[in-house]
Amino acid sequence: MSDKEKKISIETGEAGKGVSEIAEEANTEELEERALSVFSSERNEDLTALVFCLITTFIVLLFTKWLA
Repeated sequence: MSDKEKKISIETGEAGKGVSEIAEEANTEELEERALSVFSSERNEDLTALVFCLITTFIVLLFTKWLA
């Protein structure tokens, strides 16, 4: 196996589906940026879901007060 083909195994746990293999010469800064962008997008999705839940709750409470 040549130097360029050497792989490093990284334990990623259950959230990362076990073990990932990357090239020994991989650009770690790029990998870190990709990982952080995933967390950022999940955070945005969570905030969007929270806003929709709050709006829905407000509307339900508003209509139940009017109907009762």
